[in-house]
Amino acid sequence: MASQKFSYFSFLFLAIIASVLSYGIAEIEFDNDTSRFCKTAQDKDLCKTMISGVTNWHDAIGEAIKVTLSLAKELKSQSDLIVPELVNLQPGKKDSIQKTCKESFKTVFDMLKEAQTALAAGDNVTLQTKLSAALDAECVDALSNAGATFTLANKAKELDTKVSICLAIMAQNEIFVHRVLRN
Repeated sequence: MASQKFSYFSFLFLAIIASVLSYGIAEIEFDNDTSRFCKTAQDKDLCKTMISGVTNWHDAIGEAIKVTLSLAKELKSQSDLIVPELVNLQPGKKDSIQKTCKESFKTVFDMLKEAQTALAAGDNVTLQTKLSAALDAECVDALSNAGATFTLANKAKELDTKVSICLAIMAQNEIFVHRVLRN
């Protein structure tokens, strides 16, 4: 009787392993296709460019964060250039927008750094939280309301888009994980 239960368990275990492996093999066939990580991104072309050449989700999210962090660092260092570009606004309004953008860029940069740390630690819950916190559109909104169209304003919009792509890649992983667990 015990050996029958063991045989049944062994067969069930092998069936589960075979199912998981066959699913994994199907995924390997698409390893060179980065678009599978960008399915939920609004700007799929930018997403593909950000993660070009990656073969797995961990590298995709890591590369997306790295690319986005680079832009956040650049904007953080250039935030003093906002006031001179806002020529048609009162000085108090210019200073307010600059302060908003400095805080926004710092928040995005800090949250992306913490997201990198969470990724390295394998902490997907914290990773999701930090990426969500990095989605800070206050600067973009302030510049948009002021009618700003200069290069730095466009880069701020790009930063917002890239953070959204990081979240989309994260969401794509969640969809994949739920699909695997459901099967």
